Amino acid sequence: MRMAMSVATLGLLAGLGGWAPPAHADYRVTCASDNNQYTRCRLDEPGFVTLRRQLSKTPCAQGRSWDWDRREVWVDDGCRAEFEVSTSSHGKGHSDGDAAKVAAGVIVGAAILGALAHNKDHRDDDKYRDDNYHGGRHTSYVPGWMVGTFRGYNPMYGADVEMTIADDGRVTAFADGTRLSGYINDDRLHVGPAMFDIDQIRGGFVTSQVGERHNEVRYQRVR
Repeated sequence: MRMAMSVATLGLLAGLGGWAPPAHADYRVTCASDNNQYTRCRLDEPGFVTLRRQLSKTPCAQGRSWDWDRREVWVDDGCRAEFEVSTSSHGKGHSDGDAAKVAAGVIVGAAILGALAHNKDHRDDDKYRDDNYHGGRHTSYVPGWMVGTFRGYNPMYGADVEMTIADDGRVTAFADGTRLSGYINDDRLHVGPAMFDIDQIRGGFVTSQVGERHNEVRYQRVR
């Protein structure tokens, strides 16, 4: 990753008051549905959650008896399990302690993964309804039209971005020579502390940064 920040990065840093992400380690959370009751377990820090180890005889099925968002993990129907929370927002191989590099990567990504104003309350839920969608509690669900590799161009910052979204919701993006990572949850893209609404268009989608609505970028599928 390059040491020097681009003009786009510096501009956005000024707008965000020079924010740099703190270094957080991945951690684990145990959550139990005692007596088959619905139970919520708060997360210490937001991150991408996976089931690490099932502790109950009752199956733990994601979207049915457990799921997660950036605030908590929930379990139901007797599920008891240990969950892994991955808090990293930058590419593998980079040091959490290298604050300048991490800040450059996340901020450049936030500048590029820009904004078409999109009201989440007006979301069309039909686009999430298929055999794998288990209802409103399935916040980790990623519809098929989001899965793949997409490219976009931001004319405001003169930068290209390539984004790959896996079917489990993990996101990897390359922007201005920088690799960053994030995840999809609750119909939003999460990159570090920044969140982006996603709206489907023909052949791709548009992202809209929450709180930054003036910067529009459209993504088209390349594979």
